[in-house]
Amino acid sequence: MRFSAWMMAAALLGPVVVVHAQDSRETPAYKVDFTIRDSGEAGGKAGRKYSLLVTRNVKTVFKVGNRVPVVSGGTGGVGGNSQFSYVDIGMNIEFVVGEAASKFAIHGDLDISTAIMPEKSPNAANAPTISQIKLVIDTTVVPGKPTTVASLDDPVTSRKFDLELAITKM
Repeated sequence: MRFSAWMMAAALLGPVVVVHAQDSRETPAYKVDFTIRDSGEAGGKAGRKYSLLVTRNVKTVFKVGNRVPVVSGGTGGVGGNSQFSYVDIGMNIEFVVGEAASKFAIHGDLDISTAIMPEKSPNAANAPTISQIKLVIDTTVVPGKPTTVASLDDPVTSRKFDLELAITKM
């Protein structure tokens, strides 16, 4: 009985693997290297580097950070019935890579955010202040060449961010 269950599972899974292998040959993959430099950090010259293997014309979502709870309703207080919503804090990148002539086309949404917790005092609200930089970009880059596609100043601090992309076909 066990043997036939294994055989059935292998028969069901076998075609899925073959189809996936065929799809990966027909649809090119790309290596996308993101470098985000923050001049406000000690390691600002090297920056933070993220590399992903992606498929053409498929949306890729990349999130690094925390989910911060924010009271969104209820009675609150100690032992109260508070309701919470969660805010994604950190680095959130969503993008799609395509090809345009001899270049790579990219559509991307970049969100860099931090939560600043209020000082502890009897009259202070418990909700954090969310500091956010959001960038929506449509551009093309030369294959394999690191290209700065955005440079922006944080209006709240003296920090400056540079976003560099390098895309190579695999």
